[in-house]
Amino acid sequence: MVPKLHAKGCSFRGAAAYLLHDKDRARTSERVAWTETRNLASDDPDHAWRIMAATALDQARLKQQAGIKNTGRKSNDAVLHMTLSWHPDEKSGLSREEMMKAALGAVRALRADDRQVLFVSHDDEPQPHVHVLINRVSPADGRMLPSSKEKLALSHWAEAYERERGQILCEERVTNNAARKRGEFVRGEADTPRHIFELEEAHAHKPGIEAVKKRQRASDRALARQRRDRSNRRAKAWNDLLKRQSDRLNDIRHQYKRNTERAKEGVRSRFRPEWSALLRRQEEQVRAFEANEERFMGRMKNVLSAIDFRAIVRAGDRKQALGEAFDAIASKGARLEALKRVQEKSQRALLARQRAEEKRIVQQLRDERNEKLAAQRAAFIGERMSLVLVHDMEDAAHRHEWRRRSEARRAAYGQHRSGEDESRKLEAEKLREQLRQDRKNRLDNGPDRDQRPRRSW
Repeated sequence: MVPKLHAKGCSFRGAAAYLLHDKDRARTSERVAWTETRNLASDDPDHAWRIMAATALDQARLKQQAGIKNTGRKSNDAVLHMTLSWHPDEKSGLSREEMMKAALGAVRALRADDRQVLFVSHDDEPQPHVHVLINRVSPADGRMLPSSKEKLALSHWAEAYERERGQILCEERVTNNAARKRGEFVRGEADTPRHIFELEEAHAHKPGIEAVKKRQRASDRALARQRRDRSNRRAKAWNDLLKRQSDRLNDIRHQYKRNTERAKEGVRSRFRPEWSALLRRQEEQVRAFEANEERFMGRMKNVLSAIDFRAIVRAGDRKQALGEAFDAIASKGARLEALKRVQEKSQRALLARQRAEEKRIVQQLRDERNEKLAAQRAAFIGERMSLVLVHDMEDAAHRHEWRRRSEARRAAYGQHRSGEDESRKLEAEKLREQLRQDRKNRLDNGPDRDQRPRRSW
């Protein structure tokens, strides 16, 4: 049993087009042996993948109805494609029921038994195999199927499956799982690309091919190492770019904060003399009020100062206004409160002027900050596009290198075959030459023509 997880995707249409038809984007479906579905309202595979796509598109509403917050990292890769392959020797005794039993076990190992699943069996290869198409989005609550340790889960399941069938066909998997149980980190062997696998298989039984294969794999590893190094450099370049952008934006914000504090302090410094003068005047007013309260005429003066006759005239509630005026006439405390209200009004007016000036200057600084932030973001986009362009050029160069590597690989196998053919030709020529020499020697060492027996007639 060999379970294989393919790269996750977002197109159920594309996956179904491959699974439900023959290779090379054909419209025929001769290789499809049978199909089944689980957790779907239809057994028709063409309807099934459409239902799965609709469920994935409806993820946000499903979460909302289930009371799950639509937060966290988002992913559009709702398509999970898995292949289960048996050994060719198992084909004769393998039934559809056994294949479905194994496929359902693999789905349970991935904790996807509540997800929508389409099973498609193909019979175009020597080894029996079934494809499993899973919708990672739950139809119940819209949650995405987690992908953590899914390969390890399948590896343990496949080992248990082979033990249950009574024959271990993949000894390396057993060894790796045992090492993992001991706490050792084991990485499974990477799959060989199909075109390389087919090329190696075509020359598998030819003499001397192992040396060619070893040299070609060493060249492939060297080129793959360059790709990993480039990926590491790219990751560092992106991290450096993002860090520079973050630092620059933070510098602009910190500079704005410092400038704002300095600007406010400057406004307060300019208004401080006015505050001092106002407070001195108000203290003098209080002292004059106290002095006036010592004399009758002074009290009358305080009364006239405390009563706001315009407010009485304009008051909507004339009775209340007259009552306050009478209190000012009769009570020293009321007169003092009236004076304090006037003084507080003056303080509020001065404070409003100061705050307005602070707000005006802060708004100017805020506008400058926003302009700098916008300019820095534009510069970042330019740097990002330049980096993307450099990476695209590197990708193009790397693809060209891999094409050259593929051509060199084919040429190496071809040269080995040509060399092998040439060697066979030389051996055949040597054999023919040896036969000619042996014949010549036999003729030279035989009896003379005249001494040979004559025929009797």
